Amino acid sequence: MHKYSHGQLESDSKHITSEDFAQKKQRVVLKLGSSLLTGGNNEIDYSYLEMIAQKVVSEPSTDMVIVSSGSVAAGFKSIGHTTPPTRAEDRKAAAAVGQGHLIGLWGNAFRQVNLEVAQILLTNDCFTNRKRYVSARNVLEKLIQVGIIPIINENDTVTDDKTVVGDNDNLAAMAAALVNADLLALLTDVPGVLDGKPDEEGGTKVIPTAENAEELRKLVFGKTAPGARGGMPTKLEAAERAGRYGIPTVIASGSDPEVLAAVVRGKPAGTFIAANKNPLRARRHWMAVQKGLTGFIVIDDGAVRAIKKRANLLPSGVVNVKGHFRRGDLIGVLDKAGTEQARGIVRFDDREMIRILGMHTDEVKTTLGPQQGHVVIRPDWAVLAGEEGKP
Repeated sequence: MHKYSHGQLESDSKHITSEDFAQKKQRVVLKLGSSLLTGGNNEIDYSYLEMIAQKVVSEPSTDMVIVSSGSVAAGFKSIGHTTPPTRAEDRKAAAAVGQGHLIGLWGNAFRQVNLEVAQILLTNDCFTNRKRYVSARNVLEKLIQVGIIPIINENDTVTDDKTVVGDNDNLAAMAAALVNADLLALLTDVPGVLDGKPDEEGGTKVIPTAENAEELRKLVFGKTAPGARGGMPTKLEAAERAGRYGIPTVIASGSDPEVLAAVVRGKPAGTFIAANKNPLRARRHWMAVQKGLTGFIVIDDGAVRAIKKRANLLPSGVVNVKGHFRRGDLIGVLDKAGTEQARGIVRFDDREMIRILGMHTDEVKTTLGPQQGHVVIRPDWAVLAGEEGKP
């Protein structure tokens, strides 16, 4: 029988360690997947929710935000299915019913410990649209201030290819940045990142610490359960995303009742992945971590060199427009080979950009009017590819 053990590997990390989390009131984003919430079965295990509520109330030094899967599991029977459906429209319908059931179960579990919950349903455009991002951040901050536990999930019923995040690991990382969390805790059905495949003989050890997610990628294995959308690869992607903002990540077992308490107390649990030593500022991080951009511009080699020197991006360097966007949207900036070189807040919509491709400043003013600016993206509203981790 395969056995896990907690490896004692050394780390030369000097910037953030697990002991740092025992020093002050912490804000933790806790992600719980469907396999944990159902106990490996198809339906929500209410006793597990009760256990989570008990652990949260026992840690008054921690502000907790929960990212909870489980809406399909909570709703599939109500739409006439005997097992969780696989067709997209059936899953959306199950989620529509299940969200109400799920938040009701969370509410009952937390009311037993005299706490209230609030349901927050997000889509990717809640992160890519700056106004919606700020609005969501302000609401979450108010809920936390008054002692209410936010329960976050993706709004599966209304998502499409342009608005879907796709998995709750990355949603949790984005939520961690949204609330400026001190720690992202991804609880799963294995005890952490392992140094081999779970089915290998001879015992597999948990890697206790890592400087970054990249050094763990060669060790990961994918999720094999039918219908699963997560797995260790997406958890490392989420850890990398959180690390850009200066938020470390713990990946640990959610089936051990003591793991949650250990995580929020800063004690060893699972795999601790340190944050970047030089995280991005909030605005640049917001731009860097967004998924599902729908608009892009293609620039020439001279413009690529210019933006890398933190110069304004001008219409004269733009050679093509892809997708649709409005003024103020976050768009990607591609080179002629299709590689994303930067992203930033655009000052023209896609139709205006098509009209001024390759134009110099005087031509832009003649075409669009003298009141119109001539800068496509300013450097203070842009982030370069690979900029995270730099001072």
